[in-house]
Amino acid sequence: MLPSTNAICILILSISCVVNGKSNDINRPTVGIIRWDAWNLVHGQYDEISFYSHRAMSPEHFHYRLPFFAKVNSDTNVTINGDTQEIMDQEILYASYAGFDYWAFDTYCAFGPNCTTNSPYCAQYYQQTSTRYCPQNPAYGLYRYLSSRYIALINFTFVLLGSSPCGDEFQEYYIELMMHRQFQTVLGGRPLLYLFQFDDQEAQLCGGGWEGSRRVFDNFRQKVINRGLQNPYLVLMDGDIPRCKTRAATIGFDAISSYGLGGGGTVQGSPFSDEVQRSVQWWNAALQSGAKLVIPLSTGWDPRPRYEHPVPWVDQGPEHFLQPTAKELQDFFKTSLELTCTNQNVTEAQTVIVYAWNENSENGAALIPSIGNGTYYISALSDMLPMTC
Repeated sequence: MLPSTNAICILILSISCVVNGKSNDINRPTVGIIRWDAWNLVHGQYDEISFYSHRAMSPEHFHYRLPFFAKVNSDTNVTINGDTQEIMDQEILYASYAGFDYWAFDTYCAFGPNCTTNSPYCAQYYQQTSTRYCPQNPAYGLYRYLSSRYIALINFTFVLLGSSPCGDEFQEYYIELMMHRQFQTVLGGRPLLYLFQFDDQEAQLCGGGWEGSRRVFDNFRQKVINRGLQNPYLVLMDGDIPRCKTRAATIGFDAISSYGLGGGGTVQGSPFSDEVQRSVQWWNAALQSGAKLVIPLSTGWDPRPRYEHPVPWVDQGPEHFLQPTAKELQDFFKTSLELTCTNQNVTEAQTVIVYAWNENSENGAALIPSIGNGTYYISALSDMLPMTC
């Protein structure tokens, strides 16, 4: 059984349920977590991506992974709609209770019916970067967050996606939001931004190649500074460390990271200790690469719902890792934060990015409270976050 909003509010009284604003000025590593908002309706019908999420999670054997706000109508019929203010308010309280400092919202293009768009960046995204990924209201979570009375309990930033961040209209939109008092900063006030799914095709559309893309992003930096903000701290996400390092340097980004690690495991399910082992190996390799680093932490990998009911934008198999215990999750977080503390010359931003809050159909241990796990994971994290160096 999940605690009510009032119960969670009582639980977090020790960190103050009075909304005074979450400070960016703290002397410890911050912990951010990725949001993938694909659990909504548009005009009473599931949005393009939410349709596939709903279909993948409808079989009874995946109901335990449904977010807490889902309703199970039968063994094969569920209702999922997270696009209400009440649900967002509850999510903020849950995330704050767990000890997270900020959400990193995935920032997809918004499309019209049948994937229509006037933006070449958005057209390129659903045609090449992520096939038929064309939701009509992908920012519903962000809008609900910005309207919440609890907004000051958790900061926010973006995982920018594809080539759309190169467009002037998108840049202006991001800068307006970067001026919000809850926007996450690092290194004494630098706005923090991540970029994912930026490959050769995206660089070509952005600036005619990688060198040209650097000019585009340098211009974006200057726009931000001209609005009275500090130079943004830009992080490129790519699981291939040497490639990410080279590309980040070419386009003038400050650090590298990864959107989780993805893949791995076995059909039968590998123990979570295997996920930890490969993550630590990746972290150590990245620390030794010579690039600045934001450590990525993957709480799980289990895309079996998408294997049984395929989605058009990615082809995934049944290989997966088993869910972690509370102790395994706590130890995993501690290891990532200890490495962040002890390698400050490399992990200069002093932040960790977690995959993921609500990627329930891909991550087998998404941290949003679920029908099966309740508040098991966020309660475990609340016992050890925040963690000082």
